[in-house]
Amino acid sequence: MDYGIVLPHFGAFAREDVTHRVVAAAEAAEALGYSTVWVVDHVVFPAKLEGYAFNPLDPMLEPMTILAALAMKTTRVKLGTAVLVLPYRHPLYTAKVLSTIDVLSGGRVVVGVGAGWLEGEFNAFGVPITERGSRTNETIDALKALWTQDTASYSGKHFHFDNIKALPQPVQKPRPSILVGGMTKGALQRTARRGDGWIAMGKSPDDIKAPFDALCELTIKAGRKPEDLQINMLPLAAPSIDQVISDLPRYQDLGVQHVYLSFRAWTADFSQLMELMARFAREVGLKT
Repeated sequence: MDYGIVLPHFGAFAREDVTHRVVAAAEAAEALGYSTVWVVDHVVFPAKLEGYAFNPLDPMLEPMTILAALAMKTTRVKLGTAVLVLPYRHPLYTAKVLSTIDVLSGGRVVVGVGAGWLEGEFNAFGVPITERGSRTNETIDALKALWTQDTASYSGKHFHFDNIKALPQPVQKPRPSILVGGMTKGALQRTARRGDGWIAMGKSPDDIKAPFDALCELTIKAGRKPEDLQINMLPLAAPSIDQVISDLPRYQDLGVQHVYLSFRAWTADFSQLMELMARFAREVGLKT
């Protein structure tokens, strides 16, 4: 397995000195031997939002902009979205931004995508949340067309373009990996039919065993091989880093290939976040 971190570009960490913090975390992750850094995504929040981990009063810097900046500050670590909310983004613009980042980074983009869930955010964009599944599916298909076809065309219910040039295309060939995030039946079906991999979330290996078994069945039904999928895990609600470390052998036994951590789950202090990053790297034996 290899490992990654969620960057401190949102929440309490983004209230002050955010440029230094984001760059310092990314550069430290690269130096410590992590393989990926990840950004999360929301564009807006309802002014009143209860029962959710994010505070609408805290900043959240735009994720693809963060990755573009870090393309210039890092050389090895992969730059991932986990996850980019696709349904309210137009595929032409999204493909252009992500391919630009891939060019600037020398082919290091990983595209994690999701269908979203926050109805107030969809309302602000004027996009019906009832269309989130079909829009996500179409956008994935359109991204693939734009990144692989010499002259791109796509026709769907929500998006249509014909005989266009969209350059530059990504450095990675045939294209960057598209990982689908989520634990719902729709997300698992989307992974099985369209994704190069899956981003799972949960407290422990027990939380992902049944969904992973279901994903394998759906993948076979879709005429694909489960072993070809890239399996990623965010232990989002794990009570401690010690618990995550003790769970790593079980994740590996399940077939998880990449574990990435959001250290903000265990601290609101930036210096402690950096210390936790270094401690985890030492304990799992990352090579610098």
